[in-house]
Amino acid sequence: MKKIVANITVNNKKYKYSLEEKKGNIIFVECMDANIAQEFLAGDVPSLLIDLPNLIIAEKEHNKNQSEIIRFRISSTDKNKIERKAVKKGYSSLSDYLRHLALN
Repeated sequence: MKKIVANITVNNKKYKYSLEEKKGNIIFVECMDANIAQEFLAGDVPSLLIDLPNLIIAEKEHNKNQSEIIRFRISSTDKNKIERKAVKKGYSSLSDYLRHLALN
């Protein structure tokens, strides 16, 4: 399948994103700076690209507000189990998964 890698400029800074064609009119969109890595219907991609600068700005603001750190030790076996659960439930990071479990 065809993959396109491009940049979008937001506030004079370039951010990378990619579009990859999948079967059945599906496009996989990835922009790590907007915290997006998922499939979309091809018809929805233009709207997403129009909104991408706002999504990048919102993600940067969210990350700026995340300034506190919580650390703890865990066995590699337990960490692997938690990571598998996080991926299975669709979380983009272990931190997001643990934050959701702790706050809900």
